[in-house]
Amino acid sequence: MLVLLARQANVGVILRRGPSKWWHVTLWDTRLDQFTQGQWFHGQMYPERCDLSPDGKLFIYFAGKFRAREVAKGYGITWTAVSRPPYLRALALWPMGDTWGGNGVFLDNRTVLLTTSSLSFGAKHHPDHPPGPLNVVEYYPLREDDPRRDAVPCWRLGWERASGSWKKTCGDLTIESQGRFSGSYPSLYTLYRNEGELLGTFEAHWADWDQQGRLVATAGGRVLEGNLTKDRGLLWRQLTAMNDEKPTPMETAKWAQQW
Repeated sequence: MLVLLARQANVGVILRRGPSKWWHVTLWDTRLDQFTQGQWFHGQMYPERCDLSPDGKLFIYFAGKFRAREVAKGYGITWTAVSRPPYLRALALWPMGDTWGGNGVFLDNRTVLLTTSSLSFGAKHHPDHPPGPLNVVEYYPLREDDPRRDAVPCWRLGWERASGSWKKTCGDLTIESQGRFSGSYPSLYTLYRNEGELLGTFEAHWADWDQQGRLVATAGGRVLEGNLTKDRGLLWRQLTAMNDEKPTPMETAKWAQQW
């Protein structure tokens, strides 16, 4: 379970896998800790290749169904799409056809950096899903000195590579992860003060500092908030549990069907 946190708004999008090949999108108001269940997707999603616009109003994702009928519709076996979370209905969509590309990163609320396939540069949008007001910049033709090459999705923002691990600081505290950021497997995290004082370790599928500076994490199908107690221990509070959620059909709201 991976969470995308908007850069400039109190918004998060939770991508959770299960049961089996189902994926569920949930919208998280991180200020009020309200969770709005969204649509389900049966196929493969790639959370590490997704991003959320700075204002939290648009979601770009890479997914695929690997079915002949999707190819016949012109979508290919994989595609990159932009929707309004927590819905997946594509406002804009680019057929990819493989898993070499597909990454999408918001440079701002209306500019998307799109990584097309290295085998077929020049992604064309699906005729039924034009990019509308989006300014689309393709990744591969950019020069080596172009600063946009260093753009990272929101789930990697602020993380620094350090001796085989990743770390991120908030105030006088730092969390360090020994694993990767796919959200598929639990990783070992360490929490310490910046001067080096160890405060605790924990396992989580994902952890980060939210827009309020809270330590938040996902583990065992739950979303958690971590707090330091007076004796300097790390105490977790459950914000929501998603273990019992089951795939349910959901129509896209009218407001999410248009730019």
